[in-house]
Amino acid sequence: MKKSKLFAVTIFAVILMVSLGLGLSLQAQESKESKSHDPRVLAGAARVAMLEAVLTATKEAPGVVTNAELEKEKSQLIYSFDILPSAQSQKITEIHIDALTGKVLSKEEEKLSGGEEEEQEEKADKEAKVAATTKESKEAGKAKEAKAVKETEEEKEEAAGEEKEQNLSELVPAVKISLAQAIKTALADSPGFVLSAELEKENGKIIYSFDILPSPQAREINEIQVDVTTGQIVAREKEEIK
Repeated sequence: MKKSKLFAVTIFAVILMVSLGLGLSLQAQESKESKSHDPRVLAGAARVAMLEAVLTATKEAPGVVTNAELEKEKSQLIYSFDILPSAQSQKITEIHIDALTGKVLSKEEEKLSGGEEEEQEEKADKEAKVAATTKESKEAGKAKEAKAVKETEEEKEEAAGEEKEQNLSELVPAVKISLAQAIKTALADSPGFVLSAELEKENGKIIYSFDILPSPQAREINEIQVDVTTGQIVAREKEEIK
C-alpha cells in the first residue's frame, strides 16, 4: 500500500515537473518571438539604413514607392518595397533588400487588378447575403425582419469601420518628390532610424507617413508626415512601442 502511494506521488511529481518545463519553454519561445518583432531589435540588427535601401530598390525598379518596411521574413532581416512604375501601370513591383548587406534579394511583379476583382466579389457576396436575409425576414414576419435590419446595420457599421485600400491611381500622380527626398526631410526634423514609410491620403492631403525610432532605447516612435507635392512636413505624432 505504501509502495503504491509512493509510486503515485512520484508520478505526480514527474508530471508536474514536465508541465512546468513545457510552460517555461513556451513562455520563453513567446518572449523570443515578441522580441524578434520589436522595432528596437530590428533597427539594432540592421546594417543598412532605409535611405540607402530605397536608392538601391528604385535603381532596380524605377517608379513611385508606395510602401516600405523593415521586417523579418523567414529569419532574414529585409527591407520590403512596393513600387508602382507609373500611375497607369497594372502591376506593382515588390523588391526585397538585405538589411545587412544592402543587396537585392528578390524582385517580383503582382497584378493590381486581382485585388480589385476580389474586393468586387466580396462586395457582391455581401450584398447577396443581405438581400437573401431581408427576403427571408419579410417572409417570416416582422420579428425576423427587425432582426435582419439590425444585422444589416451592424454589417454596414463594420464595413464603414474597416480601412479601405487607397486608390493608387489617385495617389501616384500627386507625388512630386521621391521617397529618398522625403526621408531626408523627415530625418532632418526627427533624427533616428526609419522603420517604415507609406504613401497614403490623410485629412485631404497625399503624404508619405514615416515611423522613426529616435534611439535604440526609445519607448516611443515618431510618426512624421511629409506632403508629397510640396515636400513640407504637415504633421508630427508619437506612438508608444507596445
